[in-house]
Amino acid sequence: MSGLFVKDESRNPTCSFKDRKSAVAISKSIEDGYNKVVAATAGNAGSSVAAYAAKADIESYIFAFQGISRSKLAKLLAYKAKVFLTSASTGDVLEFTTKVCNMYKLQNCSAASRYNPFVKEGAKTSVFEIYEQTNGRLPDWIVLPVGGGGNISAYFKGLKELKELGLIEKYPRLVGVQASGCAPVAEAFNKNLDPRNIPKIKNPKTIAHSILDDWAPDGDVAIVSLRETHGLAVTVTEEEIISATKQLSGVEAIYAEPSSATPLAALKNLVSNKVIDKNENVALIVTGFGLNQPDATIDNSPPAIDLTDLDVANFGKYLTS
Repeated sequence: MSGLFVKDESRNPTCSFKDRKSAVAISKSIEDGYNKVVAATAGNAGSSVAAYAAKADIESYIFAFQGISRSKLAKLLAYKAKVFLTSASTGDVLEFTTKVCNMYKLQNCSAASRYNPFVKEGAKTSVFEIYEQTNGRLPDWIVLPVGGGGNISAYFKGLKELKELGLIEKYPRLVGVQASGCAPVAEAFNKNLDPRNIPKIKNPKTIAHSILDDWAPDGDVAIVSLRETHGLAVTVTEEEIISATKQLSGVEAIYAEPSSATPLAALKNLVSNKVIDKNENVALIVTGFGLNQPDATIDNSPPAIDLTDLDVANFGKYLTS
């Protein structure tokens, strides 16, 4: 492709785009007089909230899901969060979080704008950066991973504001990508369901843990965002996600966590099926760093070679021809 770009959000302070959300949410929490914040998380959002809370010298209480990677758990602990692990569903944990905040007068900093509208104000700034970085010539397509639906709806909010200001004439087409084993937004979009009736996925499964949301709390606004931009909701297989992850790191040296490789996996299908022309400009959004979920890399790569015998003459057999 002649105009393919990657927006690498993994370079943010806690290695994911969630820092855009937390920067605003925590600042607003302090402004409103809170000294304790709560968040439900698959890992990245919670560690981001915990980091910004630590910097602000306020307490964070994080409800994380069982199976969270050790690296994500390590970040939570490093930022002094009080961490609670649960095997409950996404929807149940988010409902519990809301009840805790209401009962104990705590600020809910979960990454969904349904629970904290200010997170969207932070996330939309990525669109403004893309506008600046392309000198006002936004790409034809922007392709993002979708879990809870908050990021793609924040992108649309940013695009709407650019258009209202007269800075752009038309929207790029947004593409939301989900794993085939956990795709509530894609299912609702492609079946033309009422956005208020996002299905809950039974027994969701995917290697892309950061988008392993059996229910999308911001799915309704995500679907509206896709429809308003004449966009698409697509799914990719586990094999396609693994392949795209390896291609990003092996070709572009961008080490993305599996969820962040889903846009590349989707793009390959969309170009192959002539939905996107290879001469169109496309931006892929990498939302998180590969070390947020290192086991995915280790489990899907050739093992390291045992070099106990330091024989220089034998080393030649390892060299590629």
